[in-house]
Amino acid sequence: MTDSMIVLRGGLILDAADRNAGHGDILIDGGVIREVGPLGMAVPEGTPMRDVSGHIVIPGLVNAHTHGHGSFGKGRGDLWSLELLLNAGPWISAKRSHEDKYLATLLNAADMTRRGCTAVYDLTWEQPRPSVEGMHQV
Repeated sequence: MTDSMIVLRGGLILDAADRNAGHGDILIDGGVIREVGPLGMAVPEGTPMRDVSGHIVIPGLVNAHTHGHGSFGKGRGDLWSLELLLNAGPWISAKRSHEDKYLATLLNAADMTRRGCTAVYDLTWEQPRPSVEGMHQV
């Protein structure tokens, strides 16, 4: 057992891996989910437990607001004010090919997956107006 280990016990777990919901336990070690198991699963002796019965638990992160089309610009605007970004955003994202849109949203999805996101609401957009083909790319 490590000092940063904890068990979330008894919650209703919505697990995308097996597309099922049931009561169980989640073992977390160092901020990383190590195991999702049945209620009362064996854990290292002395592991602190938090009773989450009566709660829905989703093992992963949910990003409820992202812009996949902007992933090519991550890390490039640290000196920009919000006003500059909002004014330049349409110019920066305009004239992208459908392949560019696909790659930008794929890069964003890969980055979120690497960081533990299991669900996302992507507010990607096209300039000058959306197209069916462009939306299929994302």
